[in-house]
Amino acid sequence: MIRAAASTQPLGITTRMAISPQVVKLATEYLDDCTANKSPATLVGMHWYIDGRNKTLPSTEEVNAALSQRPSLGVERIEGRVIFTVNGKHTVTKEDMREADSQYRREFARKLKE
Repeated sequence: MIRAAASTQPLGITTRMAISPQVVKLATEYLDDCTANKSPATLVGMHWYIDGRNKTLPSTEEVNAALSQRPSLGVERIEGRVIFTVNGKHTVTKEDMREADSQYRREFARKLKE
């Protein structure tokens, strides 16, 4: 099941879903695992990690909540990808999430065909 961070109701009214502590925990675990293993930590990789364990995708707010728990990490944008590094200086934006969601869905569809 894929969960959206916001839903649009009739008349264009937007409601926000609450931040899931479980998703934030998984996002933080992903960052910690990548840091400990000295492997690249990407936003799309985080999607795979969380979806594989919780059958959901993180929201922008959940990813940034995890980043706030790891102040030594930040976001770098390299060749259209979001990478979490110690040199990063930004947080994840809605646009970053749209791009990562799109890339994740393409990769997921490809995997289903294998």
